Amino acid sequence: MPGSESFDRLDLYHGLFRWHTGHDGHPQVSRHASSPATIPCPTTGRLLRVATIEAAASAICPSCENHGRGGFVSFVGDLRMAYACPLCLQLVWLAGV
Repeated sequence: MPGSESFDRLDLYHGLFRWHTGHDGHPQVSRHASSPATIPCPTTGRLLRVATIEAAASAICPSCENHGRGGFVSFVGDLRMAYACPLCLQLVWLAGV
């Protein structure tokens, strides 16, 4: 993983977040300034309308089980949320209740 604070990736997480290294040298995500209003459902391809985005959230990734400063996104009319992991570089979908 690059140690440069200027390293930045916008091609991950369907454009909702940008991946970069923080001032402490650890990877994190922040909200992308021009994030899309919809992203495709991973199972059906149907467009899901974004309801909320929270970035730089301290959490444990449900996929790689590492602690990081990722991002959460919720959707209108869909009980699932997704977590943008800064370590495994995935948008991990969480089951709704």
